[in-house]
Formats: sequence, C-alpha cells, structure tokens
Amino acid sequence: MRYPLQLAYAFYFALLMAGLIGCGSSSLPPAAERLPGRWQGQMIVYEDSVQGKLTPEQISHLSQQQLGLEFVADGTMVTSAEVNGRATSASGHWEVIAQDGDLLSIKSTEQGGQPKDVNIEFDGADTFYIPLKTEVAELGAMKFTRLR
Repeated sequence: MRYPLQLAYAFYFALLMAGLIGCGSSSLPPAAERLPGRWQGQMIVYEDSVQGKLTPEQISHLSQQQLGLEFVADGTMVTSAEVNGRATSASGHWEVIAQDGDLLSIKSTEQGGQPKDVNIEFDGADTFYIPLKTEVAELGAMKFTRLR
C-alpha cells in the first residue's frame, strides 16, 4: 500500500515541476508579429557555394551589400539601400502568406513592381535571415538586425 502512495506523490511532483518549468519559459510571439519594425540588413556570402561561379570582385561587391527595411503592422513597407553611391528608397506593401514557428513567408510588392514571395527565418526576436538563391548558386543570405 505504501508503494502506490509514493508513486502518486512522485507523479504529482513531476507534474508540478513540469508546470513550473513550462510557466517560466518566455515564448516569442508568432513570426508575423515580430516582423513590424525597422531592420538593417548585411549580406552574408556563402563563399564555398559561389566559388568558381562568381569572380572575387563579384563576391567582394556582394559582401558589401546592405539593405534597410521597415515593415509596418498595417501592411506598408519601405526599402532603402545605397546603389552605386546613391541612396535610394521605395515604398510598398507586404502580406503574410504562411508562417510556421520561426519561418515566415510574405508577399512583398514595391510600388510599381511585381509581387515577390519572400521567405524569412527568424533567429529570436531581433534577427532574421532572407536566403538568396539564383539558378547558378545559393549566394548566401541577408542577415537583418532590428533597429527599433
């Protein structure tokens, strides 16, 4: 009779600890809720993937690419970059296509442009990556860090 009582206490203790551990974890909001804000992006080139497909000058140029993005919760967005020494920006719209955990797919349309499907992978609350691929090679990814 004593063994079932000890087993019941052990089971109760295990449930209590699981509840306490679960309550203490800080879960992040869904990826779509993390996207609004201002972001600064820096290109990360996968040199092993592009070796022999791009010249060293092209790799160097790609590695220096930066991009600013601002996503607003109402679905508007602004893209900013420096192209050939000139600052440029474009406004547009975005909408969620799908999300699964830290993975987010959006449809992005810059003013006067064609809609593009963009895959985003979050790493926590303040960093995300957009992979960049062509028919020739997987170039790398643009790493974005939250500014605000």
